[in-house]
Amino acid sequence: MESTDLRLTGTGAARVGEPGGRVGAALLAIAGISMAAGGLLHPHGSGDTVDEALGGMLASPLWNLSHLLVLAGLIIGIAGFVLVRRSDVLGASLRRWLTLVIVTWSLAAVETVPHLLAGGEHAAHVSGGPTPMTDAHVLLSTITTPLLAVITALFAIQLARHARTAVAWVLAGFALLGAVTFGAASPLLAITGNPAVSALFPGQLFIDVWLVGTAVRLLSSGRPGHR
Repeated sequence: MESTDLRLTGTGAARVGEPGGRVGAALLAIAGISMAAGGLLHPHGSGDTVDEALGGMLASPLWNLSHLLVLAGLIIGIAGFVLVRRSDVLGASLRRWLTLVIVTWSLAAVETVPHLLAGGEHAAHVSGGPTPMTDAHVLLSTITTPLLAVITALFAIQLARHARTAVAWVLAGFALLGAVTFGAASPLLAITGNPAVSALFPGQLFIDVWLVGTAVRLLSSGRPGHR
């Protein structure tokens, strides 16, 4: 009986080798790389208040590129999860989790649109004028960021439980770290008003590592003769 590091056998093992399953896994890898690049390029603010720090970030020429990469990664990731779900490579027991991941990632993608457009409100932010995109981003991110991080981490744990391999659990550990750092960043920033909390946002990279690592495992499990 064939066995892989994902514990895929029978129909599941066959389907990961089908075009849909492999394309889905490849898209997840691309999504993780795009989001990681966007996160690394995200401008850093400085100042004693959130407004001062945000003003510095909005003025950065990297704002648009950073958030375009993150938005692209989210959209590509959603497409990847949809294809993986349709291929049923992970089995029926994880389909509901995949649905939750798709929904939360879609909400995060919606929030990233005003997040991106906030870059055009620097002058209004500095002068005290209306900043509807910035306000929408700040409000929505307190909901969408923790939802994406927590649901992704819970899905990663469920995936590791099914795989029963050290690699799967290590990757789930990265996702969990992302949940307690990146996932907590927006709510804590809103509650405390302390710009130092922004240091938690790079925790998104932990989720990106899980995403790329999981994609590699899915692609590896579909190789003919792989054990």
